[in-house]
Amino acid sequence: MPATHIVSYSELDTARQCLFKHRLAYKERWVGITRSPALAKGTLWHEVMENYYLTLQFFQQVSDGKWAPAFPAVPYDPDLVLEEAFRVGMSILINDDGSYKDENCELIGWMFQGYVEYYGVDENWKILAVEQAFEFWLPTDRGGRSGFKEKRKLDLAVRDLEHNRRLVVDHKSGKNLPYDKELDIDDQFGLYVWGMGQAGRPVFGAIHSAARTQRNKDQTKNPQLLEDRHKRSMLFRTDRELEAIAIDAYRTARVAYGSKPGEEPRSPNTDTCRWRCDYTEACLGSRKGMDERELLIGLGFEQNFKRH
Repeated sequence: MPATHIVSYSELDTARQCLFKHRLAYKERWVGITRSPALAKGTLWHEVMENYYLTLQFFQQVSDGKWAPAFPAVPYDPDLVLEEAFRVGMSILINDDGSYKDENCELIGWMFQGYVEYYGVDENWKILAVEQAFEFWLPTDRGGRSGFKEKRKLDLAVRDLEHNRRLVVDHKSGKNLPYDKELDIDDQFGLYVWGMGQAGRPVFGAIHSAARTQRNKDQTKNPQLLEDRHKRSMLFRTDRELEAIAIDAYRTARVAYGSKPGEEPRSPNTDTCRWRCDYTEACLGSRKGMDERELLIGLGFEQNFKRH
């Protein structure tokens, strides 16, 4: 029986960028010692959002009587809930004396304050899940079950109370807010929706929730409007689109794991190689006849087969 490969969207994205990079990052598991600044900010932003929405979810459940069914439900006070959720979210960014732990924390704190001011407690959302992991099988070209599973972790799943529909929400941070065309070609959100349906938890669509990391140097003289710093985009795909996106994901995985070890082609690109690849020096060195593994070790990389 063929082995099952469990892949993430990040892995599929890497394979689409460059199969040589995919081999080093996912087949051989080479990991650098330092993390990119953008990745560090994104991770911290997700941690703050997780704390924030877990707190909101707790108060929603308490008001429903789910946490203490033997006692009356506690009335939901949006102002008090917002104050507590904000405090919990900020707690991982600040020291005991109230100062920020570092520059990254100070930036994320600025983003978080704007987010809370702009969206509040999201009273129209019933929070269903926060940072919930799940897996689903990718389909073959004919629609059958392939040997590849994709693993996912939902940032947030909610019920839109106004329209009575389930949605998935993904928190993103970046220098600029995205254009609609960028989101149209991003398969990540279509796979969210398709995968939830395969897992028996169908959703109507996905929300791309973006927050800017770029801020004006002098916020006093030149403040940025909240609508220029935060943007939620509703993404909807037809069933036909979702199936095509899922099959494309399978094809990417099939190609990535169908290559013979050491024969994966490079995909040199002056843009992505410069800012989206940690393996550029090893790649260029190996083209000159050097051993890329020895180069990686010299650059401080190590193999970590515990992560996936």
